[in-house]
Amino acid sequence: MKTKGTNSFSARRISAAAAIAFALVATLLPSATAAGEVFGKACKEEGANTGTSSTSLVCKEDSKGKLTWQRVRLASTYGVPVAALRAPKGSIEFHHWRGAEDGKVFDQIIELFEQRNPGAKVKQVTMPSGDYTNLAFSRIRSNPKAAIFTTFRGSQFVQFAKGDMMTDLSGERFTRQNVIATGLTAGRYEGKQLGIPLHYLFNNPVYNTEIFAKEKWELPKNFTGLLSWCKAARTAGYTPLAWSGGFRPNAGQMLNSMLMNSAPDYATLQKRIEDIDTGKADLQSAWFKDMAGRYKRMADAGCFPDNATGVTDAAAINLFATGKSPVIPTGSFQMGAIKTVNPAMTGKMQLFSLITTDEKPQYVGIQNNTFIMSVNKNASSTDQKIARAFISFMVTGEIASIYANGTSQHVNVLNATYTNLDLVNTSVWQSKKTLLAPRFLWLNQGVRDLMEDALIAIVGGKPIDATLEDYSKQIKQKLG
Repeated sequence: MKTKGTNSFSARRISAAAAIAFALVATLLPSATAAGEVFGKACKEEGANTGTSSTSLVCKEDSKGKLTWQRVRLASTYGVPVAALRAPKGSIEFHHWRGAEDGKVFDQIIELFEQRNPGAKVKQVTMPSGDYTNLAFSRIRSNPKAAIFTTFRGSQFVQFAKGDMMTDLSGERFTRQNVIATGLTAGRYEGKQLGIPLHYLFNNPVYNTEIFAKEKWELPKNFTGLLSWCKAARTAGYTPLAWSGGFRPNAGQMLNSMLMNSAPDYATLQKRIEDIDTGKADLQSAWFKDMAGRYKRMADAGCFPDNATGVTDAAAINLFATGKSPVIPTGSFQMGAIKTVNPAMTGKMQLFSLITTDEKPQYVGIQNNTFIMSVNKNASSTDQKIARAFISFMVTGEIASIYANGTSQHVNVLNATYTNLDLVNTSVWQSKKTLLAPRFLWLNQGVRDLMEDALIAIVGGKPIDATLEDYSKQIKQKLG
């Protein structure tokens, strides 16, 4: 079964109207049968498609208003995907933050790359995600052997771009022909393609389908339903949400869901976030205070673990993987780590709509494009060629499939085929109305950290008004 990638954009680099368009573009439905579809012939379900191959067809209206199977341009051109570039002899480093999650799969891929490019060597250099956020820029800037590096979407990508650390990949055939075009935007800065986002992921909470079936729970459809479910799960002996309040990078993932229906439209949401990010507004604004109040109501309903602010990432994964918690509020990117702790979770995970309004929601989930692969502009000419060749290798259908299925990550690559049961099960979310992860609209990492710390403190029992006042002062000091 093949599925289609989705969209992303770099904050502040696109107009509000364009941002809304990217956020709302409907993704193509994965075809369950992918049989009998013929170019030009009649079809029945608009939007249905035959996958993410370069020959995929989509059901859409033709010039006569009839639904027919038509070719869809998923890449930036209609050209077929190209083979990987050949690498010269030499050795480089590949810096990223997913050593624990992806290291073994990358070892396999690197071995294949080196077999096909005799004399070329790639060494993985990894740090935990929190350390990578804080230290990667300084370490890579002083290390030209770090010829390939990855960045998070948002503030870190912009930091590297402003630091003139990335080589423009706009003209590469693999960029234009191998990668799903709507997934490229997160790696674009001032008109240049400075990186290739490999991941297409969901920042929705993940739930244990087996527990929900056993307890005969229905998925909450609104905020009142969510609070009621938390109380019911507590009564049944579970910790409702395995929230890692002691690890800000993943504690903050839930912020995406909390934000997604908090404004009348995406442009308003973006403006509100930018105002806090730049000091034009603070955390005491009515909008942010209302959201903070929803965290408090969830805490009062028992949604979070006991001693929530002390729960580490590993502890949260363990709570979920061992069945003590039916929901982990992070995203699809953690499914691989969950199965490492408990392989029996394979095929038992699905995505959860964390709705924090009682009105009809605009969105039911969050999507994001990240793990942006770039070539170090400061590397030698030979090392840059090896780096380009490795990135081109990663975005071939063959290698992207190995990566996706081995790590439980959807990818932005044409001709990638999913056999991983959890990827197949969650691919249906690519057809739902999801919002581009708004957490990454904060481009000032220091401001975002303090904002998230304020929300963590409120979950931990601190009073809302005093906490928002205190952290607003700290943000003001941070901004100077």
